[in-house]
Amino acid sequence: MLIGGMAMAQSVDKTTSDKLTKYLHTHRLPMVGAQVSNTDTGRHLMLYGFVATDFGKDDAVTKSKRYLHDSSIAVTNNIKVNPQVRHLKKKPSTDEGAMDTGAAAHPRADWENTLDDTLRSGGASPSNDPNLRMPPPSGPAPMPPGASW
Repeated sequence: MLIGGMAMAQSVDKTTSDKLTKYLHTHRLPMVGAQVSNTDTGRHLMLYGFVATDFGKDDAVTKSKRYLHDSSIAVTNNIKVNPQVRHLKKKPSTDEGAMDTGAAAHPRADWENTLDDTLRSGGASPSNDPNLRMPPPSGPAPMPPGASW
């Protein structure tokens, strides 16, 4: 590594880099990777990949520092912002047990995906709860006794 014209010895901490990358992937940053290095001047974090927003780029730094328990680590943020990545779909995982991160995925992720799908399809479907007196999906609501349209 060359900083300020001076060569600097570094060694990549592959284990920490891999664990941090997996952590970021399971915490709403699926296209971000991390490399943690030990240098003569301390630890260094390099982030790379793609996010949809500037917030995502900053969030990767915040989450990485929190995960590493090191708020003063030197960071090189090579993450590129590309709004088009928002529209990419996640492939279903065939090996769910392979990623042992020690933390569950963001609890709102499923809710947000469900809400997005509902809005895209034109709204929610009618409830089957008889107390709500919703019309059946196949036609209009029955007329109450004595009512007129």
